[in-house]
Amino acid sequence: MSAKDELRRMLTESGVEWDYGITGTASTMFNANGVELTFIDMRDGVTCSTILTPAQAIAATVGRGTCEADETETIKCWVKCKDEPNTEHMELIHVMECSECGHTYEHVNGDYEFCPRCGKKRVDA
Repeated sequence: MSAKDELRRMLTESGVEWDYGITGTASTMFNANGVELTFIDMRDGVTCSTILTPAQAIAATVGRGTCEADETETIKCWVKCKDEPNTEHMELIHVMECSECGHTYEHVNGDYEFCPRCGKKRVDA
């Protein structure tokens, strides 16, 4: 059994959906914790052809993990209305801090499901 066939067998047994990659039957593509991976069949095994950031590599191998975001500041901002140039309305800018990586980020309408820096899933969202 080739390494490609072994990989596909193990993915199927684990319940992970896979598909043929962009190079056809020689490659195997699947999603690992939200990261799209493509493996190419090599003579002595398979090699990953996906370029990953360090955060994506951790997410694909050990999982993203979870975090919470605490609101550290609320900033009031007056914005001119597009439809009525002489009218302003107030918007609130929420400054959030990730409990895991300490990164702060802002949001106005809605919030992030994942931390924009470390990629961990927010359990408080």
